[in-house]
Amino acid sequence: MKTLIFSLLLIAVTTFSQAQEITQLEEAKVGFAPLDTKISRDGDRFTYKVGEAYAGEFSKDAIAFMKANFDIQNFIAEFNGQDYDSYVVTFTSPKGFLTADYDEVGNLVKTYQKFNDIALPLDVRREVYMANKGWTMTKNKYVASGRGDLIEKEMYKIKLENGNQKRTMKLDPRASGSSVASND
Repeated sequence: MKTLIFSLLLIAVTTFSQAQEITQLEEAKVGFAPLDTKISRDGDRFTYKVGEAYAGEFSKDAIAFMKANFDIQNFIAEFNGQDYDSYVVTFTSPKGFLTADYDEVGNLVKTYQKFNDIALPLDVRREVYMANKGWTMTKNKYVASGRGDLIEKEMYKIKLENGNQKRTMKLDPRASGSSVASND
């Protein structure tokens, strides 16, 4: 009986001592994968198909989405031997696109974005409603451009209908006061 207990104790100690060994893992490297199906290449232009977690995530703030989901430094490292002076990357979604122009070291130089039929910001919705009571928005377009990650120009073009009447309205959300211009 003593032999059986002693044998079980010896087996348990041996098993637990071997389980305490430390296994050192090799360093994992993460980088841009050129064969990723989300990125396609046409000459010196690159197109990135955006995968949104929810509808409108990209169009809500395209520049912030780009910064959060795209690493330009890894992208440049992948194409390092090809001597590019700049990189033009277009991010596309079903609602529109953002074109970003980077210099050779990865600084964002300028952006241009255009989206169709997006959810308008609350202040824009209010301004359209107050200026056009009884009208229904049928289409909208958002166009913006700027230098770096700052938007310098932006414009909403909104198509409205009231029965058989149609109206197109241009709205600059940066202008204060009466920023509504309409064309009947």
